[in-house]
Amino acid sequence: MDAIFVPGRLAGNRGLARGAIGPDNEGVTAVRSLLLTLLPKVALSRLTGLATRIPLPRALRAPAYRWFAGRYGADLGEMQGALADYGSLAAFFRRPLRAGARPTAPADLVWPCDGKVVTAGPVAGDRIPQVKGRDYALADLLGDAELARALAGGTQATIYLAPGDYHRVHSPFRGRITSIVPIGGTLFPVNPPAVRSIRDLFVRNARHVFAFALPDGRKAAVVLVGALNVGDTLVTARVGTEVQPGDELGQFGFGSTAIVVLARGTGFAPVAPETRTVMGTAAPAS
Repeated sequence: MDAIFVPGRLAGNRGLARGAIGPDNEGVTAVRSLLLTLLPKVALSRLTGLATRIPLPRALRAPAYRWFAGRYGADLGEMQGALADYGSLAAFFRRPLRAGARPTAPADLVWPCDGKVVTAGPVAGDRIPQVKGRDYALADLLGDAELARALAGGTQATIYLAPGDYHRVHSPFRGRITSIVPIGGTLFPVNPPAVRSIRDLFVRNARHVFAFALPDGRKAAVVLVGALNVGDTLVTARVGTEVQPGDELGQFGFGSTAIVVLARGTGFAPVAPETRTVMGTAAPAS
């Protein structure tokens, strides 16, 4: 099986247009699963990532990025600087927000990124739902049995970032980063059809696990899941940092998935799949 493990950076995701996370025909799901399993995902991701880092002529940048925004629904009104300032597709995908574009809500728990909810709510023991009727082990996701035991029975939110979304992930709470662990794996796409088709997808993909100590003594984790094709997952936070809600943790290359898990106590209330999330706005708390 193809795999990738590059400490500090992971290949990101090209993704597909946004779609509903609904049921598929079983035959379609099986064929899609087989094809995605056989696909040389890591090699394709490396090649595509290299291509997106090729500098674009300045005259072509604004037209190319406007086409992308129209195709994928990206909001260019919130970005920092001018389109022509982004020298490559990779730089454009990671574009920061302009100052003041997203004031962080005065809440203990905020959404960490733009995207759509895949699943959100209670963790059933030590299992996290991937989609309705299919789940995976918390310990497999985190790669840390002790942390998994501390988070068992808590709450979680899994959020899919589509290609047109703002690609940076921020802290959803106040706390101290106690560790950042890269975990090797393959690079399945994480768009809705793939999530429906591939069992244990999030624990099979390469990812970074951020562990936190919260002010009330509880533990928490944020997982940045790498995915097929464009770019890298770039970690921008550091171990030992005391973060506030809205502080940046990392960046994706072209859409991917972020998973937040909190121990028992105040956490994520159940939220319907496909609910839109906006980074920095208050998340429904339980």
